[in-house]
Amino acid sequence: MSGPPPPWHLRGTAHAALWLVPEDRLPPWPLAPGVRPLRFGRRRVVGVFWVDYRPGGTLAYRELLVALAVRHGTAIGGCAVEAWVDDPRSVEAGRALWGIPKRLAVLCFGPAAPAPPGSPAPPVAPAPPGTPSPPDTSLPDTALPSTPAPPTASPDGPWRGTPPPTGPRAEEARPGGGRAPQATALHRPLLRLPGRLPVRARLFQPAPDAHGSPLQVPLRATGSAWLTRTSLRTAPGAPLGYLAGLRPLAACTLRDFHFTVGRAVRPPRRR
Repeated sequence: MSGPPPPWHLRGTAHAALWLVPEDRLPPWPLAPGVRPLRFGRRRVVGVFWVDYRPGGTLAYRELLVALAVRHGTAIGGCAVEAWVDDPRSVEAGRALWGIPKRLAVLCFGPAAPAPPGSPAPPVAPAPPGTPSPPDTSLPDTALPSTPAPPTASPDGPWRGTPPPTGPRAEEARPGGGRAPQATALHRPLLRLPGRLPVRARLFQPAPDAHGSPLQVPLRATGSAWLTRTSLRTAPGAPLGYLAGLRPLAACTLRDFHFTVGRAVRPPRRR
């Protein structure tokens, strides 16, 4: 395996958004034995994460990851069901170490492009009165699939001490060959939360050998948190097409995070 061994200590910025999705819209994602989707009636909870892992950590790469909220016994966690990255070492290590079905993709991060003349602006909630101007907290143009990302402009300012811009940024999912985007996500910062938010979570992943109990992957992160508004445009059959026409329940950004992905373990068998 060419990737680094766990634990991985990563740094960067991430956007996350949660959706409640009718279960008949979702692909038949495989789950480990004993792992069940977290359901609200006939809907399931889906989280989408756009992450820019910056230099200074174990690896520096970009990622678009989809996680399904699940339970294993009484424990609540997630299962990473789709993931695209732009580093082949992350693909190999993610599959071998943690059972995450990563695929190679082109992921390009950049500011939101101006809307075409006459196109409606996406709905965005106004910030509360007195809220200071937020930094630019969004992430990538993400192109799917399959070659490493070409050199592109990157949001380096916030990490180099340069005053960041204040406008929104966008994520786009494109097929190869320079065709039009298949999916575009626009993130707008609303309100900064005080302090550095600590986050702990775990993934329950199918084992690479497809046998036995799930792999439990511990996750820890701290960072500067913002409440944000995410608008997603996609189409059925495109990446994230099962979210077409739906609005996220909530969205946030974690900036300048320190993120640790621990060694996967198998939970003890229940008697």
